Formats: sequence, structure tokens, C-alpha cells
Amino acid sequence: MDIVDFLSARIGEDEAAARALLGDRSLSKSGVWYEQRLLLECEAKRHLIRIVESARQSALAAMVSGSGQDAGWIPQSLEWMEQSLAALALPYYDHPDFDQAWFRT
Repeated sequence: MDIVDFLSARIGEDEAAARALLGDRSLSKSGVWYEQRLLLECEAKRHLIRIVESARQSALAAMVSGSGQDAGWIPQSLEWMEQSLAALALPYYDHPDFDQAWFRT
């Protein structure tokens, strides 16, 4: 499982839990606010993953095609993208599918 698949699955789980709790009529106003906030955070994380993945694919394509005059930026950019995805995965460190290799300091 790669980090994007891992994150997509965890975000889906978070979203399902928030939706289930929002269906609970005994939830307080603060609880409703929190669960709605969690749903928005799930969408924000998905959006960020799409941005990073698009940039990563573009960088890999440029590296493979050799079309960039100065491709020296690509490895460093790829490292930043990997670190960004790892930061998103960190809250799930205790999940059995979490790979410690994703998070390097």
C-alpha cells in the first residue's frame, strides 16, 4: 500500500465516522460543529493530496522525458512532496498499515 492509498482509506474512515455521529440526535451543538469540521478537514486533505500527487506526477514526467533544461529541482521537489504526504499520514501512526518509512525526520 502506498501512502496515497493509505491516506485515502484513513480519510474515508474519518469521514464515515463523522457522518455516523452527525446522525446521532443526542449530539450537542459543539459535537455537531466538531463533526462538521472533521468532514471539512477530510475534504481539505483530499484536495491537498490531489495537488501534491499532480505535482509529483508532473515532476516525474519531466524527469523521465528530460524536457526540463535544469532538472536539478526535481529530486528536491519530490522530497518535499513526500514529506508533505508523510505529515498528513502522521496522525494515523498507530494504524497497522502505517509504514514508519514514510516518516523520516
